[in-house]
Amino acid sequence: MNYLESLIQQPLKYTENNEVIEKNIDDLIQNIKDGPSQDENFLYFRSGERIKIFDRVCDHNGGKLSVKGMSARCPLHGWELDLESGSYANVHCEKKPLLDININKSNPSIISIEKSSKRLCSDDFDEIKKTEIRFINHASLIFKLDGISFATDPWIIGSAFCNGWWLTKNSPHDAFVEINKCDFIYISHNHPDHLHKDSLKHIRKDMPILTANFLSGSTKKLINESGFSDIVAMDFVTKLTDFSNQLSFSVLKSGDFRDDSGLYIQHGRFKCLLTVDSHFLNFGKLPKVDLLASSFAGGSTGFPICFENYTEQEKTPIITRNRKAYKVINSSNIRETQARYFLPYAGFFMEKAKRDNYVKKLNKKNSIEEFEETCEINKCSLLNLDKYQKFVFNGSQLESQTVDKAKKNPSYDVDEYISKSISKYKDNLSDNVLSYFRGCNFKDSLTVDLIATNDNFSTYYDRFLLNFKTNVYNRISLDSDNTQIENDVLSSNCRYLQIKVRASELFVVLKEGKPWEDLAIGFQCRIYRQPNIYNSEFWFYFTNIYIGNAAATG
Repeated sequence: MNYLESLIQQPLKYTENNEVIEKNIDDLIQNIKDGPSQDENFLYFRSGERIKIFDRVCDHNGGKLSVKGMSARCPLHGWELDLESGSYANVHCEKKPLLDININKSNPSIISIEKSSKRLCSDDFDEIKKTEIRFINHASLIFKLDGISFATDPWIIGSAFCNGWWLTKNSPHDAFVEINKCDFIYISHNHPDHLHKDSLKHIRKDMPILTANFLSGSTKKLINESGFSDIVAMDFVTKLTDFSNQLSFSVLKSGDFRDDSGLYIQHGRFKCLLTVDSHFLNFGKLPKVDLLASSFAGGSTGFPICFENYTEQEKTPIITRNRKAYKVINSSNIRETQARYFLPYAGFFMEKAKRDNYVKKLNKKNSIEEFEETCEINKCSLLNLDKYQKFVFNGSQLESQTVDKAKKNPSYDVDEYISKSISKYKDNLSDNVLSYFRGCNFKDSLTVDLIATNDNFSTYYDRFLLNFKTNVYNRISLDSDNTQIENDVLSSNCRYLQIKVRASELFVVLKEGKPWEDLAIGFQCRIYRQPNIYNSEFWFYFTNIYIGNAAATG
């Protein structure tokens, strides 16, 4: 029996704080005009005698929605909520109103709106325990806890996201040796900078893996196909507890629609939360912790850089806004968790290939030093991985910081590496594309204009029109009229999505059943869409459902 199997499964517990805000119905009638409006606590939408009342929390990453024009917008990432329908414009996601009343009908003179907030409870562990955390690379840490050790998200070598991402730090020479000594590995989600198949090849195949029990089964599926069978896919309503060592582990869900997770660890009195890349983790119901660790750099998306709906002048402020969002979100989480220490991690990547010089120039990222002010304001100590690689806690007190002076891995030529990684696939592209999509079983009012190109997206090699409404997939002429195709698609009540993708990387995605988000996040494509909204069903399906061996065989 492995260590994870020896643990006791228990339900998560929460404390609840309910605040009741009373509103006079006559005041509402008098002050709430037709259309959208807001006050400090709520959003309103009135249509004649009907009033809908919403909270102001954005369902993407917990930002505060504010009325702008006929909708409410989040300042963090620009998500827009249509208050009349309760639907977001950016993604197929809805917000349920707190109240939906008709003022013509008999209502009490005073209505009560309940605002509920919850906090995840900690275990009643009372011992002061020594906790050692060693940074390996990017999102990979090794925890040593009372004779128990585990690693997180090992990306140790090579590239990620179809050769779009490269580690900015070299991994220590003993990385795989130390990881293989661990009792288990936690893998947060299926993105390749966390579930990195080339790194996993160097991990013993009897290693127990802890991950989240996503409804799609996405992460578990890819871990299993990497040769691991001892997988504990943990539900989001439970925790695993080791009473003898005063240890507990809870896997928490990202609050938006994505398959992503974070990890809450308690070791005696010491409490640590890894939010990793999760948006609005556990729907904002966070515990009080000593250490908060989170991604920080930004730049980890193809939006807006890869999107041809925007000019370069329009992209720059969006990139700046997205970078600032990381600071705002981390600051909010530090306050919410009352963290004493903040560890910015999961952000040590860059674009190194010559073909991505445009992306590198535009895709600015946050540095660790930019969080010094954030930590100072929140009376929190910043742990700087540019200076230190090991942190030893005695209870909640930081005992020491030790620089890891281990020898580093040798460097390599990036462009030569890319050439070797894509050279193994020489099959006919047309046959592979058509067989892949004919086996996908995806339905949506969407037509994808898929164009295989050279590395500069300037020369077309092959082109396909993929109609997911009729499930008709055809190869079309390279010189087909773009405007005519777009108009024909839109007139058939389908959305239009054009994806120009590097043919070499498209081959790899098809042949290995990689998630399609790897292409967008790795800057391997250029995207144009009408209407200009996020086609969330397409990206989710081909990133979490139709992946792995099943996708590779069509």
